Amino acid sequence: MKKLLSLLGISLVLFLAACGDSEDASDKTNASDETATEENTEDTKALSSALLKNHIAVANTVRNQYATVNAYIAETANEEADAEALETLKADALTAADEAIAALDSYELTEADSFTEEAKTTYEEAVSEVKGAFEAYKEAIESDATDFNAADEKIAAYTEKATTLFEEAGLSSTPDLATELQ
Repeated sequence: MKKLLSLLGISLVLFLAACGDSEDASDKTNASDETATEENTEDTKALSSALLKNHIAVANTVRNQYATVNAYIAETANEEADAEALETLKADALTAADEAIAALDSYELTEADSFTEEAKTTYEEAVSEVKGAFEAYKEAIESDATDFNAADEKIAAYTEKATTLFEEAGLSSTPDLATELQ
């Protein structure tokens, strides 16, 4: 009987020791999961902040030039436009397009270290789309064209690429650059 009680006692001790170890391992796993989640949340917040700041910076970089180009575009639709005034607006629009292209050529991401390499590449491509829009505006203005769809499509491409990044960062707003510039 003593042997049986000893065997039961040893079994109980081993059982309790095994249960205690699995709870400790479970607690350690939960703690590391919480730490990883906190780091992801901090990274997402940093990316969100950087995206918003860069979107505003891009809009601010080209806002005045966009207004000048749009003034010319609006005047081309005016059948009663004065030819001399139209030529002045055209020259101003070409200068504005050149200024926007130069500014976007030298644009550097704000808080670039908050971007992942993939997000950084995507946002730089989006900024290149805006530059392409001003190149398309310039080309159309130089050729006296009245079709500016190519430029509008480039601005829409920026919005599409930036929207993908905004969604990945959990931002609920849409970075509609065309609206932002108006």
